[in-house]
Amino acid sequence: MRNAECGTPFKQNPPPSKGGAREGIHHAATPISCGPPFDRQIPSPNFSSWGRPTLTSLLLLALVFCTSGASCTRSIRMPFAPSSPPAPEVLVVGSSLDQVISAVNQNAARIQSYQTNNASITVPGMPAIPLLRGNIAAQRPGRVHLQASTSLTGAEVDLGANDELFWFWVKRNEPPALYFARHDQFCGSAAQKLLPIEPEWLLDALGFVEFKPGDHHEGPLPVGNGKVEIKSTVQGRCGVMTKRTIIDQRRAWVLEQHVYDRMGTLIASAVAKSHRYYPQAGVSLPQELEIRIPASDLAMSIDVGTVQINSLTENPQLWAMPVISGSPPTDLGASQSAAGVQRFGDQLTRANWDSAGPATGAPPVLMPEPLQVASSTAAAPNAPVPQFIAPGGAAIPAQAPSATPQPTAERLPSGGIPQPAFVR
Repeated sequence: MRNAECGTPFKQNPPPSKGGAREGIHHAATPISCGPPFDRQIPSPNFSSWGRPTLTSLLLLALVFCTSGASCTRSIRMPFAPSSPPAPEVLVVGSSLDQVISAVNQNAARIQSYQTNNASITVPGMPAIPLLRGNIAAQRPGRVHLQASTSLTGAEVDLGANDELFWFWVKRNEPPALYFARHDQFCGSAAQKLLPIEPEWLLDALGFVEFKPGDHHEGPLPVGNGKVEIKSTVQGRCGVMTKRTIIDQRRAWVLEQHVYDRMGTLIASAVAKSHRYYPQAGVSLPQELEIRIPASDLAMSIDVGTVQINSLTENPQLWAMPVISGSPPTDLGASQSAAGVQRFGDQLTRANWDSAGPATGAPPVLMPEPLQVASSTAAAPNAPVPQFIAPGGAAIPAQAPSATPQPTAERLPSGGIPQPAFVR
């Protein structure tokens, strides 16, 4: 349910009336236009008449759904998993621009690093591309590393950014290559033509987004359904850009981000379909998000899985551009011509996914495993720190397990229909 031309703005339906679906489930987004949002909405059905479904009936329903040929790429989540407190309401209706900006910035300021190794990545509209498992790490001020793989074919995608450069690699691209560009050579280069916004923008999409004091901001403008919009004029690396940010007017969640160049052409969009609140860190993060970069013909849907906040240790190798045998490094920043190089999205969508892929090497698996949730029995103070074995066989030291249980997600089901809740 996205606008095929711009693929960007979404609206969320209002929550059901009291007595409806389980509290904490937010309804799926419905599209709005690329211009000013409008107030048309799809009414949510009343589920109060459904009664109290049993576990057996819901499992049978899931079985029928999966065996009927529908896609069941994601696991069924246990309804009795421990729940976390709801995200606090940090704003009131009618909050000023300064108050909204302060609430968003305070949430982001609590995040210094971010890691997950159980994300799920899909490419909308491309059923031939299998569900990809994602490893994502991010760290201020602009470091990010994303790896995507399948259990059968191994690594398929590696993209990242460090303090000097960014890179991207797609296993099935022909001819195989590891493309990169230095940040100071990006503007006007072949890299900008293929990927008009640098991968470090992923930090904003993941939840690091802030309103910088040096930029110009206008709003907040109410756009309906408990949301407000802030319009910003942003000084980017390659010139002035404009940005539209849609925010939950009570919880200060950043729901949508749309970036345009000086000509008004959409560069990138990130739409958060659900959020999860981490009470120990006092942070709300997008749980399910859709990313679109139209000029690169790139679209991805990501469920970030279980995120560990501020747990990364110093590891320079995590942010280093990989060396991949059979995929020679190709500097796109040193050239203004992108002739013969496919756009990043085309390298995924036009690839042959019916085979195991070309016989190239794979990037080293450098992602640290998430910290495990400790049991109720405390570990001995002198117990050794465990080591996790990466798929490549190399041991990766990890921090000691955290005793903090992870919260559950407040998520929107796809299609806009709330899932019926279990009632004890």
